[in-house]
Amino acid sequence: MVPSTPSTLAALGIDAAEEQLYRAALRNPGSTRTTLTEKLGRPAAQVDRSLAKLHSLGLVTLDDQAVHAPSPDHAVERLIAAESRRLKSVADQLESVRAALPSLMAEHWAAQTPRGEPVTIESIEGGDVPGLIRGLTATCEGDLLWMRPDQWRFSAGLQMDEWVKQLVASGRRSRALYPARVFEEAPDVVRSRAEAGEHVRVLAEVPSRVAIFGTSGMLVPEVWGQNTGRRLVVRQPAIVAAFTLLFESLWERAMAIPGLDAGDAERASDRRLLLQQLASGAKDEQIARALGLSLRTVRRRVAEILDELGVNSRFQAGVEAVRRGWV
Repeated sequence: MVPSTPSTLAALGIDAAEEQLYRAALRNPGSTRTTLTEKLGRPAAQVDRSLAKLHSLGLVTLDDQAVHAPSPDHAVERLIAAESRRLKSVADQLESVRAALPSLMAEHWAAQTPRGEPVTIESIEGGDVPGLIRGLTATCEGDLLWMRPDQWRFSAGLQMDEWVKQLVASGRRSRALYPARVFEEAPDVVRSRAEAGEHVRVLAEVPSRVAIFGTSGMLVPEVWGQNTGRRLVVRQPAIVAAFTLLFESLWERAMAIPGLDAGDAERASDRRLLLQQLASGAKDEQIARALGLSLRTVRRRVAEILDELGVNSRFQAGVEAVRRGWV
């Protein structure tokens, strides 16, 4: 009869009927197949299949009609060791599968991501750089932003100076960042552009060449901060906006040189007039009439001055402005 309880040797691939036969062979060494079949009350063909399985595992030996079971401490221990090695190999394979899970997930998410059109970026080597920039500035609107770490050293940079002067004269607003060494190497270049109406500020170092043309295009080197002779023309608005934010962050950190920034004197004069009105106790409506500004503009400028001075009230603004020599 086949036992209904699970096999204690199941981990070794031995089912309950095979375990029953194995235990019978251990208890009755040298028994014949016929004897074991009678003791177990099972069909002879089924017993023969179980004996063949136990023999293949090395748990029993067959000598003519006699069945012998070697000492289980060696036979079973050998099977346990073999199964342990197999399980370790499987565990190692599973860990390899686990390690591949991130890349599999990446493939999955890549398939879920909506697909769009690739962004076109033109790579240009050599060529007429001034002509390229003239073409780009002619087809865009908005401020012109320049990061100029070394352009005064090249003839193309000097040609661009003349073009920028023409653009500023036509009403375009241009801002340029220079490294401090420009005042040693080419003071006339930066002064000439500033006198033409360009807004100029100076940093200790300018990280790379960049030219931004409004919101619709820009020109950057192929390798950031290096002059490899290859340039990238980018017209993707989000990328242009990101570089514009970079420029603005550097612009805020840069220093305006008195007498060079075309807007310095005008801004200082407007600020002084507004502070004088605040010091006199004038209300926003009175300031607007006195300066010929809209009420909204007055309130915005007052808020900007308070923020710039780092104060919370108009009285504090007056005190701080006097301390700084603004009035």
